[in-house]
Amino acid sequence: MCIRDRLNGPRGLALSPDSKYIYLADYGNNRVSKFTVDGEYILSWGKRGEGKGEFKEPSGIAVDKDENVYVADAWNSRIQKFDSNGKYLMEIGGVKASFYSPRNVAVDRYGILYVADTGTSRVHRFDTKGNRIGNPIGGIGKELGKFYEVFGIAFDSKDRVYVADCKNRRIVVLTSDLRPIRTIRVKAWEDVTPMWPMLAIDSRDYLYATSSGTQEIWIYDTKSPKFKYVGTLKVDTKGKPLFSDPLGITIDKYDNIYVSDTNVSKIIKLRPVFGR
Repeated sequence: MCIRDRLNGPRGLALSPDSKYIYLADYGNNRVSKFTVDGEYILSWGKRGEGKGEFKEPSGIAVDKDENVYVADAWNSRIQKFDSNGKYLMEIGGVKASFYSPRNVAVDRYGILYVADTGTSRVHRFDTKGNRIGNPIGGIGKELGKFYEVFGIAFDSKDRVYVADCKNRRIVVLTSDLRPIRTIRVKAWEDVTPMWPMLAIDSRDYLYATSSGTQEIWIYDTKSPKFKYVGTLKVDTKGKPLFSDPLGITIDKYDNIYVSDTNVSKIIKLRPVFGR
């Protein structure tokens, strides 16, 4: 299945709790679009601007258990919250948040929001009402606990947090309260600095990391002590490339994989890679 209709450079993807709908940060159109997971268009909202429900480069998107939608509105330096029909509810931003170009947002199973503030290389936590939880982690640096442009965020079944540390070419593993544990080197990122890589984790706790520069997705087993590399998604069964520029990724409760291919403005749906 492939979704193309109405899209222009889609970035982040998120699924409804029941895995029936997919929400897209439609970057080029400065809006959010909603489809069924089979590709049927439902609705869109937003336009370029600074007002409520308007965007300047929406990049990341997340959905909570009540199907509220959170959008990283990068150049308005805020996270906007909407209901499932696009009704504006609130925002997190301004001086209180101290954001500079937040490019991604994720929500864990407890309803805690994690914001990847790409411009300051920090990760922040908030509740769903916008109240800050603890202190952010990061700042520019190479040591553990520092980042150089954060982007993708994902969670495993042990509540560990995985953060794509773009220009340090690694994934950093954190506890849920943002204490750094270790790093994962992504071989695909070693020669080509990743452009806004996204992360996702399936039902087996396999971690998927997009690599736009090499047109592939790398997969790791987070249950193994050394986060073992288990495979790469790059070509189909006939040896033809699956992607042109993969960026966003999300995985539904059936382990179907959805990938935004920004060069050709489409969303690709792939069957589970590993048996359930």
